[in-house]
Amino acid sequence: MRPRLLISNDDGIDSPFLPTFARELSNIADIVIVVPADEQSWIGRAYSRHKKLSLKKRDFFNFEAYTVDGTPSDCVNIALCHVCPEVDGVVSGINIGQNVGLPLLWSSGTFSAAAEGASFGFRSFAFSMRLERQFYEECRLYHRMPKGHLQYNLEQASQKAAEYVKKYVEEPNEQGIVHNVNFPILYTKETHFKECSPARAMSAPLYEQKDGFYCFKYAIRPIENTSLTDIECLDSGCACYSKINIWK
Repeated sequence: MRPRLLISNDDGIDSPFLPTFARELSNIADIVIVVPADEQSWIGRAYSRHKKLSLKKRDFFNFEAYTVDGTPSDCVNIALCHVCPEVDGVVSGINIGQNVGLPLLWSSGTFSAAAEGASFGFRSFAFSMRLERQFYEECRLYHRMPKGHLQYNLEQASQKAAEYVKKYVEEPNEQGIVHNVNFPILYTKETHFKECSPARAMSAPLYEQKDGFYCFKYAIRPIENTSLTDIECLDSGCACYSKINIWK
């Protein structure tokens, strides 16, 4: 019997990564997609406590798909409680951009969607991919796949993600664990894939003054780590995974 997976993300239904990712996961499982109606990056574990949320069925490449006009955590909570309570795992991603380092990782909507699944006791996975800046802007701002090598790298990463999920879905469930997986720029199936730890990092200045406003600018300040970290892996061109226990 094929497993059944819930797919969510924080980039929303218009993410140019979602069709490829869903197609590859559908090769190993039956899938249900429940994602935000609009982009919800950097929203972390937020819930829409003071808002009435709408669940809408969507026409999405012949997959069973829905949107919620809320956060990634809203999506997964509603999905697991009202749409598909009997699934074998929750898969979030593939995110447009990396998700590395603690405590900054908890700001990620991608990671938080997986953490919501893990908090229910489901096998949970968060997948993210580092991009060149010009590709990142086109994917995130304009919701389109740019010309060039990115589509190929995304297909390779999605195939690896499906292989990874299939392996752990078939093993005994480690409750409370989020598998956080990051792919580097130019990922292919020949790229080394290493287990690592989330880099420990201090808070950094995330806003810069510009034209009288404070504008967000991604920054992370790793501190001394005693083991191989996710940042080191990506910087060296390796893909990597960490198993993070949200109940500790």
